[in-house]
Amino acid sequence: MLKSFHLNNIVYYIAGASAVIFVLSYFEPGLFRIATLVLLLLGIAIVVDTLLVYSNPKGIHAQRITTDRFSIGDPNKVSLLFRNRFSFPVRLSVIDELPVQFQERDWLRKTKIDSGTEHVIDYFLHPTSRGEYIFEDINVFVHAPFQLVRRRFVFKAHHTVKVYPSYIQMRRYHLLAVSNRLQEAGVKR
Repeated sequence: MLKSFHLNNIVYYIAGASAVIFVLSYFEPGLFRIATLVLLLLGIAIVVDTLLVYSNPKGIHAQRITTDRFSIGDPNKVSLLFRNRFSFPVRLSVIDELPVQFQERDWLRKTKIDSGTEHVIDYFLHPTSRGEYIFEDINVFVHAPFQLVRRRFVFKAHHTVKVYPSYIQMRRYHLLAVSNRLQEAGVKR
C-alpha cells in the first residue's frame, strides 16, 4: 500500500498554512483553535479520500493498443484504453513508459473519467531508426475526489514493436516503378 499511496501538493500547502497560523497564534491566542481545526479537517479529509480511492482494489483498468510494426518517419498511432470501475468520477495522470529510442522522459497525459465508463487516449510516435522498440509498463495515478490523495496503479504492458522502413512510402515508390515514373519522384535509374 505504501508504494501506491501519494499525497498531492495541496496537502503540504494546507499543512504549511496551518503551521504559519500556529506560529501566529503565539501572538494572537485566538488563532490556535483555527489552526487546530484546519489540521483536524485536513486529517479527516485525507482519511476519507484514502478510503475512497482504496475501496476498490481493481478500480481502474488500462490497456495499450498498437500494431506489431511501425514505419520509420510515419506517424504511428498508439492508443491507451482506460476503464473506470470506481463508483465516482476520477482524474487520472498517466505515464506510459515509451521505448528508450524516443528519449521522452516527461511523457504525461491527464484526463477525467466518469464512473463506469471507458476513455481512450490516442497519441502518435515517429520512429527514426530500425529495430525493436520495447514498450514497458503503464503507470496510472488515480486522484481521489477531494484531490488530496492519489493512488498509483502499475499495469504490466510489456510489448515489442518492430520498426521497418516506411511501408507506405515503399508502396508509393513501388507503384511509381511499375508505372515507370520514378524520374517524376526524383529517383534516378
